[in-house]
Amino acid sequence: MLSIGYGKLLIGCVAGLLLIGGATLGLGIGGFADGPADTETTVSEDELEIRTVQSPTEIRPNEPLRVQLQITNAGSETTTQQVALRLNRDGQSPETVATKQVKVSAAEPADVTFAVEPDQISPGEYTYAVAVGESSAPESTGNVAVLTPPTFVLADTTENATIVRGTNASIRANLTNVGAYRGVQTVQIAVDADQNGQYSDAETLNESVHSLAGGQSQMSTATVRTADLEPGGYQYRVATENTTTTGTLHVQQPATFRVQNTTAPANVTRGETANVSAVVENVGDVDGLDNVTLRSDSMNTTYSRTVSLAANETTTVSIDVNTTNLSRGTHNHSLGTADDIDTVSMTVQDSHFEVSDLAGPNVLYVGDTAVFSADVTNTGETTGTQSIQHRIDSDDDDRPEAYGVDRNVTLAPGESTRVRFEVEYTVTDSTDYPVEPLSLQTYVYGVYSKDARASTAMSVKPSWAKDGGSSGSGGSTSVSDGDRASLDEITQDKYGLYYDEVSGETKRQIEEIHERQPFADGLAAVEVRTREEIARQEYGADVKPGEKFNFTGLEIETQQKVEADFDAQFQTDSGDRIESWDELANDTYGKSYENLTASRQADIRTTYQDQFE
Repeated sequence: MLSIGYGKLLIGCVAGLLLIGGATLGLGIGGFADGPADTETTVSEDELEIRTVQSPTEIRPNEPLRVQLQITNAGSETTTQQVALRLNRDGQSPETVATKQVKVSAAEPADVTFAVEPDQISPGEYTYAVAVGESSAPESTGNVAVLTPPTFVLADTTENATIVRGTNASIRANLTNVGAYRGVQTVQIAVDADQNGQYSDAETLNESVHSLAGGQSQMSTATVRTADLEPGGYQYRVATENTTTTGTLHVQQPATFRVQNTTAPANVTRGETANVSAVVENVGDVDGLDNVTLRSDSMNTTYSRTVSLAANETTTVSIDVNTTNLSRGTHNHSLGTADDIDTVSMTVQDSHFEVSDLAGPNVLYVGDTAVFSADVTNTGETTGTQSIQHRIDSDDDDRPEAYGVDRNVTLAPGESTRVRFEVEYTVTDSTDYPVEPLSLQTYVYGVYSKDARASTAMSVKPSWAKDGGSSGSGGSTSVSDGDRASLDEITQDKYGLYYDEVSGETKRQIEEIHERQPFADGLAAVEVRTREEIARQEYGADVKPGEKFNFTGLEIETQQKVEADFDAQFQTDSGDRIESWDELANDTYGKSYENLTASRQADIRTTYQDQFE
């Protein structure tokens, strides 16, 4: 508060000093300073004097300006005078803002208070004057400052508004209070993620409250996660209660490598090198690198090339493929990046030698020359040369082994030839054929190419059995054409032994064959195979000769195939014949197995298993 003694005064509010007639009084901002005047001012004859003037040195814009003064009358008469308060802003012409008629007696001083409402003054520096009566009447002056209210300036300080998708962006704004005293302001940052021109609550990233003194600044920050934003421009807004600033966040497509126009030879000869190529383009907005990888649906090996491309740049990537280990046929090859893949087909051509129409003896008598022959046809696409082999199973694993009997054959595509082998087997050691000497038993043999085979079985018998003769172990006969053979005859034909001389497992299987007689037309006993032999020779069952054969341990589909092959060797369905699912279904329900309901199929499977009890 400013206090002024009577007389004409000049008040220095900013420095906090009051100059009165050459004397200096200390002033506190917003406080009062009182002191006697060195001189008096008399208004006309009434001898009026302004003793004290009090006012604040500064006020806020929502506060009234109050000026208080005391007038004394040094004369002997009471008088009434007009007291006026004039304001002068920044050197402009003074303006009277308030007047009062004041009655001043000689007995006591008169106190006067002026109140200037906030709507009459605005922020700034003011000089005021208090005048009594005419212009020559006593006058007192002073200074007062109307403070600037808290006023907030918002500045967008986002440093990088262009960001690659998947990288977090930071929106930053600086808030400054340019007012004279502390204020509170809320800053809200939002991004128009759906690009509809509006900012929903869900799109508000950060809302912070700042309390700032006059002249103080503070930063407000929000993080934008761009992984879920499609490349493009997104408007963002930084807003306070009365200020808004906007900007654009540019989200760039990261380096993205597309693969197109993949090519490969339509046909390639096996063993040749094939080139697979594709055009790779970086459709992203920034430079990058990626691995271009070649894969095939028929090999485990992959081939890769690292490619570096600028935005919108293209290049052709070529990878050579060694076809030596690829089988004949069509193979799919793909070239792919982390973002894209393109596939092309390539046919590997090669010769392919099929073997068919195998011919050879059902029974080989020791000392006879065996003639084996088969047709060999090149069903492939290229001319080829292969070694065609005659093989025989000499170690009882049902997998005939090569023993040096072969023919080199060259065939053009579609060409055929018949390959013939003449072999004289003996029961003595021979350097010609490593499989000799042959035991008197049944052997699996065949003619093999690299790609295919044809095989069957033959029985090796002593030479005396050829003419129905006898020896120390008895005679033997080959039974066919509907006749029924004894257990000994079947065992002699197949194994060169009597029934009592074979193992219990072999006896059981001989009994199965014996029960199902007569044999199909044209079959001799030596050619009739047990279920075990069919399973091993045709379907690869891992059972050694003489081991107990668990037929039900085979897969159901294999069981039924073995059973069908076994049944085809006989003329009747009597004996131990096991009916298939379809046969049981037709017998029971008059429908095929696949056309039954699930519950009826379950019944058929149970009935099928019961046949093995």
